[in-house]
Amino acid sequence: MSSALPTQIDLAGDLAGALPQAPLGQVPMSQVIISFAEGLIELPTFGELEAFYQQDKIAAILQQVLQYFETHQDTTEIPSQLGEFIFQKTVELEIYVTEPVEARAINLDARGKDYATNILSYASELPEAVLELLPALPLGELVICHAVVVSQAPEQGKTVEQHLTHLLVHGMLHLLGFDHELGQAEQDEMEAIEIAVLDKLSVANPYE
Repeated sequence: MSSALPTQIDLAGDLAGALPQAPLGQVPMSQVIISFAEGLIELPTFGELEAFYQQDKIAAILQQVLQYFETHQDTTEIPSQLGEFIFQKTVELEIYVTEPVEARAINLDARGKDYATNILSYASELPEAVLELLPALPLGELVICHAVVVSQAPEQGKTVEQHLTHLLVHGMLHLLGFDHELGQAEQDEMEAIEIAVLDKLSVANPYE
């Protein structure tokens, strides 16, 4: 997915040059790679948009998600095969921020739905044998349409920051194999995790 998308600006995390393995059983370090569509980069308001996608902010969100699973290892299983390696390696996440025209095309191609959606998740599908050999664990890629996020936030009584944080947590869970569309039990579990993680990030329950 990543190679097919324009990546005019890449913001690699501080760990880009060194990817040590995390001590077994501890929350792993994370590397966040952020890129933007060319059409966004050319906007006079790009600086304001870019401020929402700072590495330290997104890395902190990812760390809270990982912390949840470290704390709840005995009660919550990560559905994806990534769960086998999640506490052994540095975790890598890609973020691609785009605009409505491209977001609509991506959503149509990926899901057959002809509209721009807020976020799409593309989980890593590498074989387990390959994941075992990699120095960092690729979670996959989140594709975000910032304009949709901005338009939805006031409709839901949230700030853009709050709505984006919720969507990022939601998307990260999808990358780890959680899927609320499988049934009510899966939806309830996913929402409970989101609420718990968001509470740690000082974001109110988005489902109330």
